[in-house]
Amino acid sequence: MKPQASKTPVSAELHRRRMQSVAGTMAIEGIPLSEASRHNLDRYASGQASYQQLMAELRAKYQRAK
Repeated sequence: MKPQASKTPVSAELHRRRMQSVAGTMAIEGIPLSEASRHNLDRYASGQASYQQLMAELRAKYQRAK
C-alpha cells in the first residue's frame, strides 16, 4: 500500500459527518461497525494511527497462541 500523502486537518464537524457516512454505508451493506472498529476508523481518519499500526495491533490481538 502506498504511503499516505500529508493530510490537511478537517473540522470536527466534517470528521463527524464522514464517520457517520462510513458507518451508515457499512450498515446498509449489512456490516455494522463495532465500537472497536469505529474507534480504529476514527484513529486512522484523524491521523492518530497509520494503517500499518492498526494492522499490527489487530494481528497481535487476534494472533492465536501456539
